[in-house]
Amino acid sequence: MKPFLFLLNTLVFLSYCFGQVKYTNMASGLGLITDITHAGDGSQRIFVSNKSGTITVLDSNFSNPGIFLNIASLISTSSEKGLLGLAFHPDFKSNGYFFVNYNPTGTNHTVIARFTAANPSANTTVSNDTRKIILTITGAANGNHKAGDLAFGPDGYLYIPTGDGGGGGDPQGSGQNRNSLLGKLLRIDINTTSPYLIPADNPFVDSLNVLDEIWDMGLRNPWRISFDRQTHDLWIADVGQDAREEINFESAGAGGGYNYGWNCREGFSSYNGCPDNVAFTPPVFDYQHCSQPCNTVGFGNSVTGGFVYRGKKPANAAMAGYYIFSDYVSRHAWLIKYDAGTITDTRTIPTMTTSGVTSFGELENGEVVAGLSNGNIGFIGADVSLPLRLISFKAYWISPHVELQWSSEGELNIQSYIIEKSTNGIDFLAIGEIQAQSQSSSLYNFKDVRALSGKNYYRLKILELDGSSEYSTVSQVNVVKNKVFQAFYKASTKEILVAVDKPGQKDRINLYNIQGRPMQKWTLDGNPLRADHLPSGIYILSLEQHGVSSIQKIMVY
Repeated sequence: MKPFLFLLNTLVFLSYCFGQVKYTNMASGLGLITDITHAGDGSQRIFVSNKSGTITVLDSNFSNPGIFLNIASLISTSSEKGLLGLAFHPDFKSNGYFFVNYNPTGTNHTVIARFTAANPSANTTVSNDTRKIILTITGAANGNHKAGDLAFGPDGYLYIPTGDGGGGGDPQGSGQNRNSLLGKLLRIDINTTSPYLIPADNPFVDSLNVLDEIWDMGLRNPWRISFDRQTHDLWIADVGQDAREEINFESAGAGGGYNYGWNCREGFSSYNGCPDNVAFTPPVFDYQHCSQPCNTVGFGNSVTGGFVYRGKKPANAAMAGYYIFSDYVSRHAWLIKYDAGTITDTRTIPTMTTSGVTSFGELENGEVVAGLSNGNIGFIGADVSLPLRLISFKAYWISPHVELQWSSEGELNIQSYIIEKSTNGIDFLAIGEIQAQSQSSSLYNFKDVRALSGKNYYRLKILELDGSSEYSTVSQVNVVKNKVFQAFYKASTKEILVAVDKPGQKDRINLYNIQGRPMQKWTLDGNPLRADHLPSGIYILSLEQHGVSSIQKIMVY
Protein backbone atom coordinates (compact mmCIF):
# COMPACT_ATOMS: atom_id res chain seq x y z
CA MET A 1 0.00 0.00 0.00
CA LYS A 2 1.34 3.41 -0.86
CA PRO A 3 2.10 5.41 2.29
CA PHE A 4 -0.22 8.30 1.50
CA LEU A 5 -3.20 6.37 0.21
CA PHE A 6 -5.36 5.32 3.14
CA LEU A 7 -7.95 3.59 0.97
CA LEU A 8 -9.33 0.48 -0.56
CA ASN A 9 -8.73 1.46 -4.14
CA THR A 10 -11.45 -0.10 -6.25
CA LEU A 11 -10.52 -0.39 -9.90
CA VAL A 12 -13.43 -1.95 -11.74
CA PHE A 13 -14.75 -2.45 -15.22
CA LEU A 14 -18.49 -2.42 -14.80
CA SER A 15 -20.64 -3.26 -17.77
CA TYR A 16 -23.86 -1.30 -17.77
CA CYS A 17 -24.94 -2.51 -21.19
CA PHE A 18 -28.45 -3.39 -20.09
CA GLY A 19 -30.94 -1.00 -18.61
CA GLN A 20 -34.07 -1.70 -16.65
CA VAL A 21 -34.56 -5.41 -16.02
CA LYS A 22 -38.17 -6.38 -16.47
CA TYR A 23 -40.62 -9.23 -15.93
CA THR A 24 -42.65 -10.40 -18.94
CA ASN A 25 -45.67 -12.53 -18.05
CA MET A 26 -46.11 -15.79 -19.97
CA ALA A 27 -48.76 -17.82 -18.11
CA SER A 28 -51.25 -17.47 -15.25
CA GLY A 29 -53.39 -19.55 -12.92
CA LEU A 30 -50.62 -21.72 -11.47
CA GLY A 31 -51.43 -21.23 -7.78
CA LEU A 32 -48.90 -20.18 -5.15
CA ILE A 33 -45.73 -21.20 -6.99
CA THR A 34 -42.98 -22.77 -4.88
CA ASP A 35 -40.54 -24.11 -7.48
CA ILE A 36 -39.84 -23.99 -11.22
CA THR A 37 -37.45 -26.31 -13.02
CA HIS A 38 -36.87 -28.53 -16.05
CA ALA A 39 -36.29 -32.25 -16.55
CA GLY A 40 -32.95 -31.98 -18.35
CA ASP A 41 -34.18 -34.39 -20.99
CA GLY A 42 -34.01 -32.11 -24.03
CA SER A 43 -37.78 -31.58 -24.11
CA GLN A 44 -37.60 -27.93 -22.93
CA ARG A 45 -40.63 -28.62 -20.73
CA ILE A 46 -41.26 -26.42 -17.70
CA PHE A 47 -42.38 -27.94 -14.39
CA VAL A 48 -44.07 -25.73 -11.81
CA SER A 49 -44.88 -26.89 -8.26
CA ASN A 50 -47.32 -25.05 -6.05
CA LYS A 51 -47.98 -24.99 -2.32
CA SER A 52 -51.28 -26.88 -2.60
CA GLY A 53 -49.58 -30.04 -3.82
CA THR A 54 -49.62 -30.14 -7.62
CA ILE A 55 -46.92 -29.99 -10.28
CA THR A 56 -48.00 -28.49 -13.58
CA VAL A 57 -46.09 -29.26 -16.76
CA LEU A 58 -45.87 -26.59 -19.48
CA ASP A 59 -44.32 -26.81 -22.90
CA SER A 60 -41.64 -24.37 -24.06
CA ASN A 61 -44.39 -21.94 -25.15
CA PHE A 62 -45.87 -21.96 -21.64
CA SER A 63 -49.03 -23.76 -22.73
CA ASN A 64 -50.54 -26.16 -20.20
CA PRO A 65 -50.50 -29.81 -21.21
CA GLY A 66 -51.58 -31.03 -17.77
CA ILE A 67 -50.92 -32.06 -14.18
CA PHE A 68 -47.69 -34.01 -13.77
CA LEU A 69 -48.18 -34.87 -10.07
CA ASN A 70 -50.92 -34.36 -7.48
CA ILE A 71 -50.06 -35.12 -3.85
CA ALA A 72 -52.59 -32.74 -2.27
CA SER A 73 -53.98 -35.60 -0.18
CA LEU A 74 -50.56 -36.29 1.34
CA ILE A 75 -49.58 -32.82 2.52
CA SER A 76 -50.36 -30.09 5.02
CA THR A 77 -50.63 -26.55 3.66
CA SER A 78 -51.08 -24.64 6.93
CA SER A 79 -48.62 -21.90 7.82
CA GLU A 80 -45.58 -22.18 5.52
CA LYS A 81 -46.08 -25.88 4.81
CA GLY A 82 -46.96 -27.54 1.51
CA LEU A 83 -45.26 -28.92 -1.57
CA LEU A 84 -42.12 -26.80 -1.51
CA GLY A 85 -39.45 -28.26 -3.78
CA LEU A 86 -38.85 -30.30 -6.93
CA ALA A 87 -35.73 -31.71 -8.59
CA PHE A 88 -35.29 -34.16 -11.45
CA HIS A 89 -32.70 -36.91 -11.35
CA PRO A 90 -29.83 -36.19 -13.78
CA ASP A 91 -30.82 -39.43 -15.59
CA PHE A 92 -34.56 -38.75 -15.52
CA LYS A 93 -34.81 -39.36 -19.26
CA SER A 94 -33.94 -43.01 -18.72
CA ASN A 95 -35.05 -43.79 -15.14
CA GLY A 96 -38.05 -41.44 -14.71
CA TYR A 97 -36.99 -40.42 -11.16
CA PHE A 98 -37.84 -37.06 -9.68
CA PHE A 99 -37.81 -35.85 -6.07
CA VAL A 100 -40.13 -33.61 -4.07
CA ASN A 101 -39.90 -31.83 -0.72
CA TYR A 102 -43.18 -31.61 1.21
CA ASN A 103 -44.72 -31.47 4.68
CA PRO A 104 -46.97 -34.46 5.45
CA THR A 105 -50.46 -34.10 6.91
CA GLY A 106 -50.80 -33.72 10.67
CA THR A 107 -47.12 -32.94 11.35
CA ASN A 108 -44.41 -30.30 11.10
CA HIS A 109 -42.07 -32.84 9.50
CA THR A 110 -40.27 -32.52 6.19
CA VAL A 111 -40.32 -35.44 3.77
CA ILE A 112 -38.04 -35.96 0.78
CA ALA A 113 -39.67 -38.49 -1.54
CA ARG A 114 -38.94 -39.98 -4.93
CA PHE A 115 -41.59 -40.57 -7.59
CA THR A 116 -41.18 -42.45 -10.86
CA ALA A 117 -42.70 -41.47 -14.20
CA ALA A 118 -43.58 -44.64 -16.13
CA ASN A 119 -43.05 -42.79 -19.40
CA PRO A 120 -40.58 -39.94 -18.74
CA SER A 121 -41.34 -38.20 -22.07
CA ALA A 122 -45.10 -38.11 -21.48
CA ASN A 123 -47.08 -35.39 -19.71
CA THR A 124 -49.43 -37.83 -18.01
CA THR A 125 -49.99 -37.69 -14.25
CA VAL A 126 -47.52 -39.79 -12.28
CA SER A 127 -49.06 -42.28 -9.87
CA ASN A 128 -48.67 -41.59 -6.15
CA ASP A 129 -48.14 -45.33 -5.71
CA THR A 130 -44.62 -44.86 -7.10
CA ARG A 131 -43.62 -42.85 -4.05
CA LYS A 132 -40.51 -43.89 -2.15
CA ILE A 133 -39.70 -41.91 1.01
CA ILE A 134 -36.01 -41.05 1.05
CA LEU A 135 -35.71 -38.96 4.21
CA THR A 136 -38.02 -37.71 6.95
CA ILE A 137 -36.78 -34.76 9.02
CA THR A 138 -38.49 -34.47 12.40
CA GLY A 139 -38.12 -32.21 15.41
CA ALA A 140 -39.55 -28.93 14.08
CA ALA A 141 -41.75 -27.32 16.74
CA ASN A 142 -43.54 -24.92 14.39
CA GLY A 143 -45.16 -24.80 10.97
CA ASN A 144 -42.93 -22.07 9.55
CA HIS A 145 -39.33 -21.96 8.29
CA LYS A 146 -39.54 -25.07 6.13
CA ALA A 147 -37.10 -23.88 3.43
CA GLY A 148 -38.00 -26.69 1.03
CA ASP A 149 -35.80 -26.39 -2.03
CA LEU A 150 -34.06 -29.32 -3.74
CA ALA A 151 -31.16 -29.23 -6.17
CA PHE A 152 -28.81 -31.74 -7.73
CA GLY A 153 -25.25 -30.48 -7.65
CA PRO A 154 -22.76 -30.91 -10.48
CA ASP A 155 -21.41 -33.83 -8.43
CA GLY A 156 -24.69 -35.74 -8.85
CA TYR A 157 -25.61 -35.53 -5.16
CA LEU A 158 -28.90 -34.14 -3.82
CA TYR A 159 -28.67 -30.91 -1.79
CA ILE A 160 -31.47 -30.19 0.70
CA PRO A 161 -31.73 -26.83 2.54
CA THR A 162 -33.73 -26.97 5.78
CA GLY A 163 -35.26 -24.30 8.00
CA ASP A 164 -34.53 -23.93 11.71
CA GLY A 165 -37.86 -25.37 12.92
CA GLY A 166 -39.72 -22.07 13.08
CA GLY A 167 -40.69 -19.59 15.71
CA GLY A 168 -38.90 -16.28 16.12
CA GLY A 169 -35.15 -16.25 16.73
CA ASP A 170 -34.60 -20.04 16.51
CA PRO A 171 -35.99 -20.97 19.97
CA GLN A 172 -34.87 -24.59 19.47
CA GLY A 173 -31.28 -23.53 18.76
CA SER A 174 -31.30 -25.62 15.60
CA GLY A 175 -28.94 -23.48 13.54
CA GLN A 176 -25.95 -24.23 15.77
CA ASN A 177 -27.06 -27.71 16.87
CA ARG A 178 -24.78 -30.17 15.11
CA ASN A 179 -27.03 -33.08 16.03
CA SER A 180 -30.07 -31.64 14.27
CA LEU A 181 -30.83 -31.65 10.55
CA LEU A 182 -32.75 -28.38 10.96
CA GLY A 183 -31.17 -25.07 9.95
CA LYS A 184 -28.72 -26.80 7.63
CA LEU A 185 -27.81 -27.62 4.07
CA LEU A 186 -27.75 -31.40 3.63
CA ARG A 187 -26.01 -33.47 0.95
CA ILE A 188 -26.95 -37.08 0.26
CA ASP A 189 -26.39 -39.76 -2.36
CA ILE A 190 -29.68 -41.13 -3.73
CA ASN A 191 -28.11 -43.47 -6.31
CA THR A 192 -28.73 -46.53 -4.20
CA THR A 193 -31.39 -49.16 -3.49
CA SER A 194 -31.34 -47.91 0.11
CA PRO A 195 -33.16 -44.68 0.85
CA TYR A 196 -29.83 -42.81 0.63
CA LEU A 197 -26.11 -42.97 1.35
CA ILE A 198 -23.68 -40.45 2.84
CA PRO A 199 -21.12 -39.17 0.30
CA ALA A 200 -17.64 -40.11 1.46
CA ASP A 201 -16.40 -36.52 1.09
CA ASN A 202 -19.12 -34.85 3.16
CA PRO A 203 -17.25 -32.44 5.45
CA PHE A 204 -18.27 -33.94 8.82
CA VAL A 205 -18.16 -37.69 8.16
CA ASP A 206 -15.16 -38.01 10.47
CA SER A 207 -16.68 -35.87 13.24
CA LEU A 208 -18.40 -37.88 15.96
CA ASN A 209 -20.47 -34.93 17.18
CA VAL A 210 -21.87 -33.79 13.81
CA LEU A 211 -24.50 -35.57 11.71
CA ASP A 212 -23.02 -36.98 8.53
CA GLU A 213 -25.70 -35.55 6.23
CA ILE A 214 -24.72 -31.96 7.05
CA TRP A 215 -22.92 -29.98 4.35
CA ASP A 216 -23.33 -26.48 5.92
CA MET A 217 -24.93 -25.17 9.10
CA GLY A 218 -26.10 -21.91 10.69
CA LEU A 219 -29.04 -21.24 8.35
CA ARG A 220 -32.44 -19.79 9.30
CA ASN A 221 -34.81 -20.33 6.38
CA PRO A 222 -32.88 -20.71 3.11
CA TRP A 223 -35.51 -19.87 0.51
CA ARG A 224 -33.96 -21.16 -2.70
CA ILE A 225 -30.48 -22.38 -3.53
CA SER A 226 -28.92 -22.74 -6.97
CA PHE A 227 -25.77 -23.87 -8.74
CA ASP A 228 -24.21 -21.77 -11.48
CA ARG A 229 -24.42 -24.10 -14.47
CA GLN A 230 -21.16 -22.70 -15.89
CA THR A 231 -18.90 -22.36 -12.85
CA HIS A 232 -20.71 -24.81 -10.50
CA ASP A 233 -20.60 -22.23 -7.69
CA LEU A 234 -23.36 -22.50 -5.07
CA TRP A 235 -25.66 -19.63 -4.05
CA ILE A 236 -27.83 -19.69 -0.90
CA ALA A 237 -30.45 -17.03 -0.13
CA ASP A 238 -31.38 -17.04 3.57
CA VAL A 239 -34.43 -15.19 4.94
CA GLY A 240 -33.63 -12.97 7.92
CA GLN A 241 -35.35 -12.35 11.25
CA ASP A 242 -35.80 -8.68 12.16
CA ALA A 243 -33.14 -6.68 10.39
CA ARG A 244 -31.35 -8.15 7.36
CA GLU A 245 -31.67 -10.57 4.43
CA GLU A 246 -28.56 -12.33 3.18
CA ILE A 247 -26.95 -14.03 0.19
CA ASN A 248 -24.30 -16.69 0.80
CA PHE A 249 -21.81 -18.03 -1.72
CA GLU A 250 -19.65 -21.14 -2.00
CA SER A 251 -17.13 -21.52 -4.77
CA ALA A 252 -17.09 -24.78 -6.72
CA GLY A 253 -14.98 -27.43 -5.05
CA ALA A 254 -14.84 -25.60 -1.71
CA GLY A 255 -15.87 -28.74 0.15
CA GLY A 256 -18.65 -27.43 2.38
CA GLY A 257 -18.40 -27.32 6.16
CA TYR A 258 -19.37 -23.65 6.42
CA ASN A 259 -21.21 -22.17 9.40
CA TYR A 260 -23.24 -19.14 8.32
CA GLY A 261 -23.82 -18.04 11.88
CA TRP A 262 -27.56 -18.19 12.58
CA ASN A 263 -28.76 -17.57 15.29
CA CYS A 264 -25.70 -15.58 16.30
CA ARG A 265 -25.43 -13.66 13.04
CA GLU A 266 -28.06 -12.08 10.80
CA GLY A 267 -26.49 -10.89 7.57
CA PHE A 268 -23.31 -9.01 8.45
CA SER A 269 -24.73 -8.09 11.87
CA SER A 270 -24.68 -9.71 15.29
CA TYR A 271 -27.90 -11.29 16.54
CA ASN A 272 -29.06 -12.47 19.94
CA GLY A 273 -26.14 -10.84 21.75
CA CYS A 274 -23.67 -13.42 20.49
CA PRO A 275 -20.02 -12.43 20.25
CA ASP A 276 -18.46 -12.62 16.83
CA ASN A 277 -16.78 -15.88 15.97
CA VAL A 278 -14.10 -16.46 13.35
CA ALA A 279 -15.79 -19.80 12.65
CA PHE A 280 -18.78 -17.99 11.14
CA THR A 281 -18.72 -17.40 7.39
CA PRO A 282 -20.22 -14.00 6.50
CA PRO A 283 -22.53 -13.57 3.51
CA VAL A 284 -21.32 -11.93 0.32
CA PHE A 285 -24.31 -9.56 0.28
CA ASP A 286 -27.08 -8.44 2.59
CA TYR A 287 -29.73 -5.74 2.70
CA GLN A 288 -31.80 -4.20 5.44
CA HIS A 289 -35.46 -4.47 6.36
CA CYS A 290 -38.04 -1.74 5.89
CA SER A 291 -41.47 -0.75 7.16
CA GLN A 292 -44.55 -1.19 5.02
CA PRO A 293 -45.08 0.00 2.40
CA CYS A 294 -41.48 -0.79 1.52
CA ASN A 295 -40.78 1.86 -1.13
CA THR A 296 -37.07 2.36 -0.43
CA VAL A 297 -35.15 0.83 -3.31
CA GLY A 298 -32.69 -1.78 -2.11
CA PHE A 299 -34.63 -2.69 1.03
CA GLY A 300 -37.01 -5.55 1.75
CA ASN A 301 -38.17 -8.14 4.27
CA SER A 302 -38.02 -11.62 2.70
CA VAL A 303 -35.44 -12.68 0.13
CA THR A 304 -36.21 -15.09 -2.71
CA GLY A 305 -33.03 -16.55 -4.16
CA GLY A 306 -32.53 -16.93 -7.88
CA PHE A 307 -29.94 -17.98 -10.44
CA VAL A 308 -26.84 -16.79 -12.22
CA TYR A 309 -28.00 -15.85 -15.71
CA ARG A 310 -26.48 -18.11 -18.39
CA GLY A 311 -29.13 -17.73 -21.08
CA LYS A 312 -28.43 -17.00 -24.74
CA LYS A 313 -30.95 -14.31 -25.69
CA PRO A 314 -28.99 -11.52 -27.43
CA ALA A 315 -30.96 -8.81 -25.62
CA ASN A 316 -29.86 -10.26 -22.28
CA ALA A 317 -26.19 -10.73 -23.15
CA ALA A 318 -24.96 -8.23 -20.56
CA MET A 319 -26.83 -10.08 -17.80
CA ALA A 320 -24.49 -13.06 -18.22
CA GLY A 321 -22.76 -13.96 -14.98
CA TYR A 322 -25.05 -11.87 -12.76
CA TYR A 323 -26.89 -13.56 -9.88
CA ILE A 324 -30.54 -12.50 -9.97
CA PHE A 325 -32.75 -12.45 -6.86
CA SER A 326 -35.67 -10.51 -5.43
CA ASP A 327 -37.50 -9.58 -2.24
CA TYR A 328 -40.96 -11.08 -1.85
CA VAL A 329 -42.31 -8.18 0.21
CA SER A 330 -40.81 -5.06 -1.39
CA ARG A 331 -40.74 -6.62 -4.90
CA HIS A 332 -37.37 -4.93 -5.52
CA ALA A 333 -34.78 -7.09 -7.29
CA TRP A 334 -31.01 -7.21 -7.49
CA LEU A 335 -28.36 -8.37 -9.91
CA ILE A 336 -24.93 -8.89 -8.43
CA LYS A 337 -21.69 -10.05 -10.00
CA TYR A 338 -19.23 -11.89 -7.79
CA ASP A 339 -15.66 -12.37 -8.93
CA ALA A 340 -12.40 -13.35 -7.23
CA GLY A 341 -13.85 -13.09 -3.73
CA THR A 342 -15.67 -9.77 -4.05
CA ILE A 343 -18.82 -8.28 -5.51
CA THR A 344 -17.73 -6.22 -8.50
CA ASP A 345 -21.13 -4.88 -9.53
CA THR A 346 -24.57 -4.42 -7.98
CA ARG A 347 -27.72 -3.34 -9.79
CA THR A 348 -31.00 -2.67 -7.99
CA ILE A 349 -34.30 -2.96 -9.87
CA PRO A 350 -37.23 -1.10 -8.23
CA THR A 351 -40.52 -3.06 -7.98
CA MET A 352 -39.64 -5.49 -10.75
CA THR A 353 -42.94 -7.36 -10.40
CA THR A 354 -46.53 -6.50 -9.49
CA SER A 355 -46.69 -9.41 -7.02
CA GLY A 356 -43.97 -10.90 -4.88
CA VAL A 357 -41.61 -13.43 -6.43
CA THR A 358 -42.08 -16.77 -4.64
CA SER A 359 -39.60 -18.70 -6.79
CA PHE A 360 -37.20 -18.25 -9.64
CA GLY A 361 -36.50 -20.99 -12.14
CA GLU A 362 -33.83 -21.77 -14.68
CA LEU A 363 -35.07 -23.31 -17.90
CA GLU A 364 -33.25 -25.95 -19.88
CA ASN A 365 -31.91 -23.30 -22.26
CA GLY A 366 -30.55 -21.19 -19.40
CA GLU A 367 -33.22 -18.49 -19.43
CA VAL A 368 -34.46 -17.34 -16.03
CA VAL A 369 -38.15 -17.13 -15.13
CA ALA A 370 -39.97 -15.96 -12.01
CA GLY A 371 -43.08 -17.35 -10.36
CA LEU A 372 -45.29 -14.87 -8.53
CA SER A 373 -47.59 -15.15 -5.54
CA ASN A 374 -50.61 -14.48 -7.80
CA GLY A 375 -49.94 -17.62 -9.86
CA ASN A 376 -48.23 -15.93 -12.80
CA ILE A 377 -44.97 -17.02 -14.40
CA GLY A 378 -42.78 -15.09 -16.82
CA PHE A 379 -39.34 -14.30 -18.15
CA ILE A 380 -36.74 -12.07 -16.50
CA GLY A 381 -34.89 -10.08 -19.14
CA ALA A 382 -33.35 -6.75 -20.09
CA ASP A 383 -35.48 -3.92 -21.43
CA VAL A 384 -33.79 -0.84 -22.88
CA SER A 385 -30.04 -1.02 -23.52
CA LEU A 386 -28.16 1.70 -21.66
CA PRO A 387 -24.51 1.48 -22.68
CA LEU A 388 -22.75 3.00 -19.70
CA ARG A 389 -19.32 1.62 -18.85
CA LEU A 390 -17.98 2.73 -15.49
CA ILE A 391 -14.22 2.39 -15.86
CA SER A 392 -13.06 3.17 -12.33
CA PHE A 393 -14.24 4.47 -8.97
CA LYS A 394 -11.69 5.46 -6.30
CA ALA A 395 -11.69 7.18 -2.92
CA TYR A 396 -8.65 8.97 -1.44
CA TRP A 397 -8.02 10.67 1.89
CA ILE A 398 -6.16 13.85 0.96
CA SER A 399 -6.24 16.01 4.08
CA PRO A 400 -8.45 17.82 4.81
CA HIS A 401 -11.02 15.97 2.68
CA VAL A 402 -11.86 12.69 0.98
CA GLU A 403 -11.67 12.95 -2.80
CA LEU A 404 -13.72 10.64 -5.01
CA GLN A 405 -12.68 10.12 -8.62
CA TRP A 406 -14.43 8.11 -11.31
CA SER A 407 -14.52 7.83 -15.08
CA SER A 408 -17.05 6.45 -17.55
CA GLU A 409 -17.58 5.74 -21.20
CA GLY A 410 -20.73 5.96 -23.30
CA GLU A 411 -23.11 7.54 -20.76
CA LEU A 412 -25.84 8.07 -23.37
CA ASN A 413 -28.82 7.71 -21.05
CA ILE A 414 -27.44 8.71 -17.66
CA GLN A 415 -29.00 11.62 -15.80
CA SER A 416 -26.73 12.00 -12.78
CA TYR A 417 -24.47 10.39 -10.22
CA ILE A 418 -25.66 10.49 -6.60
CA ILE A 419 -22.79 10.12 -4.13
CA GLU A 420 -23.72 8.01 -1.12
CA LYS A 421 -21.74 7.58 2.09
CA SER A 422 -21.73 5.13 5.00
CA THR A 423 -19.74 4.71 8.18
CA ASN A 424 -20.44 0.98 8.46
CA GLY A 425 -20.46 -0.16 4.83
CA ILE A 426 -24.13 -1.14 5.06
CA ASP A 427 -26.39 1.89 5.56
CA PHE A 428 -25.78 4.62 2.97
CA LEU A 429 -27.04 8.22 2.77
CA ALA A 430 -26.79 10.64 -0.15
CA ILE A 431 -24.28 13.47 0.35
CA GLY A 432 -24.23 15.03 -3.11
CA GLU A 433 -25.16 14.77 -6.77
CA ILE A 434 -23.31 15.50 -10.00
CA GLN A 435 -25.07 15.80 -13.34
CA ALA A 436 -23.83 13.48 -16.07
CA GLN A 437 -21.83 15.10 -18.86
CA SER A 438 -23.50 12.82 -21.47
CA GLN A 439 -20.25 12.40 -23.35
CA SER A 440 -18.55 9.37 -24.83
CA SER A 441 -15.85 9.62 -22.17
CA SER A 442 -16.12 11.55 -18.90
CA LEU A 443 -14.07 12.19 -15.76
CA TYR A 444 -15.57 13.24 -12.41
CA ASN A 445 -14.43 14.14 -8.93
CA PHE A 446 -16.22 15.00 -5.71
CA LYS A 447 -14.87 16.23 -2.37
CA ASP A 448 -16.31 15.16 0.98
CA VAL A 449 -15.17 17.83 3.41
CA ARG A 450 -17.13 16.28 6.29
CA ALA A 451 -15.41 12.90 6.40
CA LEU A 452 -15.18 11.41 9.88
CA SER A 453 -12.09 9.89 11.40
CA GLY A 454 -11.91 6.16 10.79
CA LYS A 455 -13.42 4.14 7.98
CA ASN A 456 -15.65 5.90 5.45
CA TYR A 457 -17.47 4.00 2.67
CA TYR A 458 -18.62 5.49 -0.62
CA ARG A 459 -20.66 4.32 -3.61
CA LEU A 460 -22.32 5.88 -6.64
CA LYS A 461 -26.01 5.63 -7.32
CA ILE A 462 -26.24 5.97 -11.10
CA LEU A 463 -29.57 7.54 -12.01
CA GLU A 464 -30.79 6.77 -15.51
CA LEU A 465 -33.13 8.86 -17.64
CA ASP A 466 -35.95 6.32 -17.38
CA GLY A 467 -35.96 6.63 -13.58
CA SER A 468 -34.14 3.38 -12.87
CA SER A 469 -30.91 3.34 -10.92
CA GLU A 470 -27.82 1.18 -10.48
CA TYR A 471 -25.00 1.13 -7.95
CA SER A 472 -21.25 1.08 -8.30
CA THR A 473 -19.05 -1.03 -6.09
CA VAL A 474 -18.17 0.35 -2.65
CA SER A 475 -14.84 2.10 -2.10
CA GLN A 476 -13.48 2.33 1.43
CA VAL A 477 -11.06 4.93 2.76
CA ASN A 478 -9.50 5.28 6.20
CA VAL A 479 -9.49 8.90 7.37
CA VAL A 480 -6.60 9.87 9.64
CA LYS A 481 -7.01 13.44 10.87
CA ASN A 482 -3.57 14.30 12.20
CA LYS A 483 -3.03 18.00 11.60
CA VAL A 484 0.63 17.85 12.53
CA PHE A 485 2.27 19.71 9.65
CA GLN A 486 1.72 22.24 6.90
CA ALA A 487 3.42 22.48 3.53
CA PHE A 488 3.92 25.57 1.35
CA TYR A 489 5.25 25.99 -2.16
CA LYS A 490 7.46 29.07 -2.59
CA ALA A 491 7.28 29.85 -6.29
CA SER A 492 10.02 32.53 -6.27
CA THR A 493 12.67 30.03 -5.17
CA LYS A 494 10.90 26.85 -6.34
CA GLU A 495 11.09 25.31 -2.89
CA ILE A 496 8.68 23.31 -0.74
CA LEU A 497 8.68 24.48 2.88
CA VAL A 498 7.37 22.24 5.67
CA ALA A 499 6.33 23.38 9.16
CA VAL A 500 5.80 20.65 11.79
CA ASP A 501 4.01 21.22 15.09
CA LYS A 502 6.23 18.86 17.07
CA PRO A 503 9.30 18.04 14.98
CA GLY A 504 11.48 15.03 15.71
CA GLN A 505 14.96 14.12 14.56
CA LYS A 506 13.73 10.99 12.77
CA ASP A 507 10.76 12.61 11.02
CA ARG A 508 10.79 11.83 7.29
CA ILE A 509 9.00 13.46 4.38
CA ASN A 510 8.00 11.42 1.31
CA LEU A 511 6.94 13.10 -1.91
CA TYR A 512 4.60 11.34 -4.37
CA ASN A 513 2.98 12.37 -7.59
CA ILE A 514 -0.82 12.28 -7.80
CA GLN A 515 -0.74 8.72 -9.18
CA GLY A 516 1.11 7.56 -6.06
CA ARG A 517 4.57 7.11 -7.57
CA PRO A 518 7.42 7.96 -5.14
CA MET A 519 9.38 11.03 -6.31
CA GLN A 520 11.71 11.92 -3.43
CA LYS A 521 12.25 11.51 0.30
CA TRP A 522 14.26 13.44 2.85
CA THR A 523 14.75 13.80 6.58
CA LEU A 524 13.07 16.84 8.08
CA ASP A 525 15.85 19.01 9.44
CA GLY A 526 14.62 22.51 8.62
CA ASN A 527 15.94 22.51 5.08
CA PRO A 528 13.45 23.11 2.24
CA LEU A 529 12.98 20.67 -0.60
CA ARG A 530 14.17 21.87 -3.99
CA ALA A 531 11.30 21.60 -6.47
CA ASP A 532 12.84 23.11 -9.62
CA HIS A 533 13.22 19.61 -11.10
CA LEU A 534 9.53 18.77 -10.63
CA PRO A 535 7.00 19.20 -13.46
CA SER A 536 4.06 21.45 -12.66
CA GLY A 537 1.17 19.60 -11.02
CA ILE A 538 -0.34 18.29 -7.80
CA TYR A 539 1.87 16.34 -5.39
CA ILE A 540 1.32 14.54 -2.10
CA LEU A 541 3.54 14.97 0.94
CA SER A 542 3.53 12.26 3.61
CA LEU A 543 5.10 12.94 7.00
CA GLU A 544 6.18 9.79 8.83
CA GLN A 545 6.24 10.60 12.52
CA HIS A 546 6.26 8.04 15.33
CA GLY A 547 4.94 5.34 13.00
CA VAL A 548 2.00 7.45 11.80
CA SER A 549 1.70 9.00 8.35
CA SER A 550 0.05 12.40 7.87
CA ILE A 551 -0.89 13.69 4.46
CA GLN A 552 -0.91 17.08 2.71
CA LYS A 553 -1.54 17.97 -0.92
CA ILE A 554 0.52 20.70 -2.59
CA MET A 555 0.54 22.42 -6.00
CA VAL A 556 3.84 22.95 -7.81
CA TYR A 557 3.86 25.51 -10.69
